[in-house]
Amino acid sequence: MKWFKWIVGYWKTIRIILLFAASILLVYFMFPREGKFRYEYSKNKPWMHEDLIAPFDIPIYKPEQQLQRERDSLLRNARLYFFFDSLIAKNMVSTFNSEYNQMVSSMGVGAYISDAWIFTGRIIAGLLNDIYATGIVERHPVLEGKDRDQLSVMVVKNALAEEYRYRTFYSERSAYEYLVSEMTRINPGSLDILNRMALSDYLRPNILYNEEMTDKVRMANLDRITPTQGMVQAGQRIISRGELVSGANFQIIESLRREYESNPNVGKNYTVVYLGQFLLITLIFLSLYWFIHAFRKDVLLSFKQTLFTLGLIVVMVALTMAASKNEAVSVYVIPFVVVPIFLKTFFETRYALFVHMITLLLAGFFVPNSYQFVLMNFLAGVVGVFSMRSYYKRGILFYTAIFVFATYALVYILLSILQEGDLSQVNWISVLWMGGNGLLILTVYPMVFLFERVFGFLSDATLFELSDTNQPLLRELAEKAPGTFQHSMQVANLAEEAIVKVGGNSLLVRAGAMYHDIGKMINPQYFIENQRDGYNPHNELDYRTSARIIIDHVVKGMEMGRKHNLPEKIIDFIRTHHGNSTVQYFYRSFLNANPEKEVKTNEFNYPGPRPFSRETCILMMADSVEAASRTLKKYQPESINELVEQIVSRQAGEEQYSEANLTFRDITMIKEIFKNRLTNIYHARIEYPA
Repeated sequence: MKWFKWIVGYWKTIRIILLFAASILLVYFMFPREGKFRYEYSKNKPWMHEDLIAPFDIPIYKPEQQLQRERDSLLRNARLYFFFDSLIAKNMVSTFNSEYNQMVSSMGVGAYISDAWIFTGRIIAGLLNDIYATGIVERHPVLEGKDRDQLSVMVVKNALAEEYRYRTFYSERSAYEYLVSEMTRINPGSLDILNRMALSDYLRPNILYNEEMTDKVRMANLDRITPTQGMVQAGQRIISRGELVSGANFQIIESLRREYESNPNVGKNYTVVYLGQFLLITLIFLSLYWFIHAFRKDVLLSFKQTLFTLGLIVVMVALTMAASKNEAVSVYVIPFVVVPIFLKTFFETRYALFVHMITLLLAGFFVPNSYQFVLMNFLAGVVGVFSMRSYYKRGILFYTAIFVFATYALVYILLSILQEGDLSQVNWISVLWMGGNGLLILTVYPMVFLFERVFGFLSDATLFELSDTNQPLLRELAEKAPGTFQHSMQVANLAEEAIVKVGGNSLLVRAGAMYHDIGKMINPQYFIENQRDGYNPHNELDYRTSARIIIDHVVKGMEMGRKHNLPEKIIDFIRTHHGNSTVQYFYRSFLNANPEKEVKTNEFNYPGPRPFSRETCILMMADSVEAASRTLKKYQPESINELVEQIVSRQAGEEQYSEANLTFRDITMIKEIFKNRLTNIYHARIEYPA
């Protein structure tokens, strides 16, 4: 029972711990099961480690570009295989003899002439046999673009493949031309046959392209390409400290890294490797937890916000793992930039960049050249965060995608030039993948909308819409409580100017200010800014009832906000804009009128809670200062200074600012902003003569 009560009491903390534990395990099970090469190096840079000695026999692997060149060369020069079909010749000659004899019989010619026609038929049949013996080659699309005069092909006859020049064979056209010319040479009178029979009908390709055999031989030849080009013996020095990593020694180091990470027979203790991976992943997530705990404790108080942050990390690591195992997809297409963009949208820049770096550190274990990978994506993330200034500006996401792509491409090309020393060695296919990365950034808008609905976040675009005075709830406020509406607009201006100076979300504080007093619509006449003609209904009520009506505008405002589906972050401004302070006027009036009675202070206290963010705290200050400024009889700098100092000191004395992240310096700056702003609003005007 005690354990159950303890779990219930600490359930929120336990849920967050379980989320971190689940994220650690998910990343751990996705991690590559081999060890990580211990050295970091770059081509055409000095070797900064101790002398590297081969720990075992190392096969020297060919560079991928060289292997690709060999494959391309083999495919370009691969022989085409054709099949010699002897049945076609027999069938065509037999068909010709049959149809020719039928034609001669139908003519009814004399015996002498009949012998001549039979002789002619034998000549043509012999020519057909000669043509088919040489071969009529099939006209196939695979031959397009090839120099047929220089082309050699393999022809399979009687299960034996022999090489022939392609020009050795007839095409259907050249076979027909040869047949006609030979008929003319041997027996000029035989040309009359052309008017009676279509001899081209008896010419069909008998050398046919064999795609299956061609592909089979081609694949067999590709399999014979060796991936290695030599060997380094165990104990041989590979490179010395300070020596330039270039050429042959770079390829040897690459081969050592590949062998170390993929070969299970290099003497690694995999139990230690797996334990090290788990501890390293745990340490990385612990550093994230410490950062959030120190700078964004509010995230740890929200299960959804923590889930969103950790979910982004796990998803990006999973995408990296998938891309690293699929040769058809490049890791450069994965839009890591969306991580800081999303987090900046819903949180703030510092938090976004730190989580972005944590994500890259974890993903870097799946890719070669981890330093280059982390550098490129971090710089692209910085550009994405600072170019994505606000969602409500048209075209900003399109420009962000362009800037991110330009950053990727520029950094990648510069790193390639530094390593290869030759612009022609840049892998432009990778640059095209980065272009796809930039296009994927354009999906941020619909994803932001989805995350807002699922996780209850607020984007700048939504805040901008909420602040529009044409929103139905604000229009209703302007109609039912016009004085409160004007008060809210003045509070919004004061709070927004202050938050810009001390740092915070100006759109959030403006939206919160516009809705903080919507509860006054229930009984607008009980609030002084809405009273007209000097009539005050509080004069007809006792102080407790008046206090309850005033306090209820907070509770009613929260109910109204939820009824109209206002985001919780906006409702936070409604519930905290008076904190748990006292309705001073009615409380003191009650004490003065009833000195002998015992009073319960909570009857005159707002329900709270106290403001717990910079934005909600500044709104409380602006709300109190703006409302009190309307009671001044003379608007002089001295009276305004005294008013602001008095209100802020009273609220600070009541510890209303204790849970907000505001320093004394911030509060001093805020007071000066309020004083200057109120002085400008209520400055004395020149009296013009009548």
